[in-house]
Amino acid sequence: MKTARRVFSLLLVLAMVFALVACGGSSETTDTDSGSKKTTSNAKPNSGSQAGNEDTENTDGTDVSQDTGSGEGPTSTSTITTPVTGTQDLTTNTEMTEDTFEPADHNADDFADKIYTIIQHESIDTPFKYSQDSALGSQVADRIVEVQSKYGCELVFSQIAYGSNFATEMQGLQFADDGGDMVFSSNNAQLRKTLGIGEDSLMVDLLTVDDIINFWDFNKWGNITARETMMSGGKFFGVSPALWIEATPLPFFQVAYNKDLVESFGITDPQEFWENEEWDRDNMMDLISSCYDDTTGMAIWGMTADLGNMIRGTALTTGATVVEIGKIYANGDVDWSLGLMSKDVEEALQWLKNNLSVYAKYFNNGKETWTKWQEDDAFIAGQSVFCLTRPLDIFGEGCISSEVPNFGLITWAGADANTMTGYYENCYSIAIPTFAQSAQQTAYLMYDLFKGLGEIKTYGDVIQHYRDTYFTSDIDVICLFREGARLQYSYWPNGIDNIWASITSSFSTTASIAALLEKVEHTVDTEIETYMIPNTVQLEIYRQNGLIK
Repeated sequence: MKTARRVFSLLLVLAMVFALVACGGSSETTDTDSGSKKTTSNAKPNSGSQAGNEDTENTDGTDVSQDTGSGEGPTSTSTITTPVTGTQDLTTNTEMTEDTFEPADHNADDFADKIYTIIQHESIDTPFKYSQDSALGSQVADRIVEVQSKYGCELVFSQIAYGSNFATEMQGLQFADDGGDMVFSSNNAQLRKTLGIGEDSLMVDLLTVDDIINFWDFNKWGNITARETMMSGGKFFGVSPALWIEATPLPFFQVAYNKDLVESFGITDPQEFWENEEWDRDNMMDLISSCYDDTTGMAIWGMTADLGNMIRGTALTTGATVVEIGKIYANGDVDWSLGLMSKDVEEALQWLKNNLSVYAKYFNNGKETWTKWQEDDAFIAGQSVFCLTRPLDIFGEGCISSEVPNFGLITWAGADANTMTGYYENCYSIAIPTFAQSAQQTAYLMYDLFKGLGEIKTYGDVIQHYRDTYFTSDIDVICLFREGARLQYSYWPNGIDNIWASITSSFSTTASIAALLEKVEHTVDTEIETYMIPNTVQLEIYRQNGLIK
């Protein structure tokens, strides 16, 4: 499809704090008969303006000049008062400097002898999901003591178990005398259920406490894609503890490979292809299909992977966004289309279908059991050379990092060398409930609690820790951090998973990928317009204004 023409004004953001001038771009005009749709977004084209006029277009195509000199910041509820201290784009910058931001001094009387409750999924015996008898757990315990001492208060933990209806439980807590002051979620798919559209959220818009937590510090609070997992209605309701080891946001799926098995099969290490900018789909499939051994009591396959995740990875390595934003009109209407309907995606999925038909014996157990969720089990057992898996299954006790002595990471390959892969599905999230004693007081606690633990001072330290602790190659951490910073949030709890599920269920039997994509194109329009468009538009506005990259 042809992209819509976008025109944004020059913008001077926060002249009193930092000079940041952003210039908007333009591309071809959208042909609204080509499949793009129009909806109304909560995000307005001028909602990111600090001063000046913005030229845009009416819905009839005529130019209008809209005065946006209201003095508002990037949202209608908050003005940014702190400079950007990091960069969201980690594709070039992994050597981060230590944050020098400090919020204004707190009023000690506000905190004295108060009890602040932190709601989490985990047992109260594992604060912030860290086992108390682990090194990291000990550092977390020390941090809690430090914060309590600094503020003269007490921090206690309360659990909402995984099996509970999280949204219902949270709704009930808002009527309690001490419902809670902070939420720490290791499963933000549950936490998302508490985010209403507009003003209905049970969580606080974190831009309203930006002067305390320094919201735009991407090094401390996670890249923008990770934060999008906690957006609703164009507002940010959560951040991630990016400086906490094991809680750092990581892309949902990567390819792990057993270096010892690679050597035993005599195939090229995939990272050599990466270094030579030759890591593409054909080379990946050549390696997988070169790995099969059924001559011993335990067969070895080329790869274990879930079909749905292979489909997602293949589609997203085309560079297609789930939703492509076209024209943003002055009244808030938006032209958009489903990026998954592109010709590139169709061709990529056809490639996958053809190759899985030809090379089925090299995957999983050779019987085309494509819905194998516990794909890492076979990999850990030494029954596959490659494994498309989650960071959750890579790091931690009993996982790949502790059970496979010599493993590496590589991305799921795209049509061209080193294209992006994967997506974000879930990140550890910190939020402030609307029924907290004081959002500002909680923000102070957040700021001090989630500084780096132990020797970790910067995001560069986090990257170095992973490099030193788990890996033997710089490419491993590049796949996790540099590549991870440019991925997408999948919006799987908000309808998009239904598209992937429909494609997956018919993938092996369909005669036409084009017909399959056409079948699913309009199945979740309502969900997209409700949950995705306001966020996508607001992020586009921030990009045009230079606040994110």
